[in-house]
Amino acid sequence: MKSYIVEIMSGGSATSHQIAAAETPLQAARAATGRDVWDRREETTWVRVTDEADGVVYSFAFRMPGT
Repeated sequence: MKSYIVEIMSGGSATSHQIAAAETPLQAARAATGRDVWDRREETTWVRVTDEADGVVYSFAFRMPGT
């Protein structure tokens, strides 16, 4: 498993963060937030996941029910 920093973002500011161990950034985002996520588009509230080993940043948004 890899280690990821998972941050809940409001625009460009982090409102919370935690470390998650997971196989993929998507799994880390889901585990840390307890919610389903998908690729970010233009959402204001979003999830930034950073791979601690190589610094790659991934962006996800919360998936709304029915989408």
